[in-house]
Amino acid sequence: MDLSKEIREAVKTGKVIFGSDKSIKALKQGHAKLVIISSTVPEEIRADVERYAKMANIPVRIFKGDSSELGLACGKPFLVSTIAILDPGTSGIMNFEGDG
Repeated sequence: MDLSKEIREAVKTGKVIFGSDKSIKALKQGHAKLVIISSTVPEEIRADVERYAKMANIPVRIFKGDSSELGLACGKPFLVSTIAILDPGTSGIMNFEGDG
């Protein structure tokens, strides 16, 4: 299973929020089911995301690529540092095992 493929499927068939501020808000409100952050996200953002995810008992995955690669995986022509999965749609992203 390829994480990029599962991200694309979740964006296409589910509900996904883009950006660290919106993702943190979704964590605080209890709407996120999974958060994925790029490997190059600034440490302070990563710490905030991980703190709120831990409080909400929501898993966080690190995408091995940078923000431009995460954007491409999402099918977006811009940098994406963080995404929150609200609804995985038909993707298998919630059951993804292995490296991102």
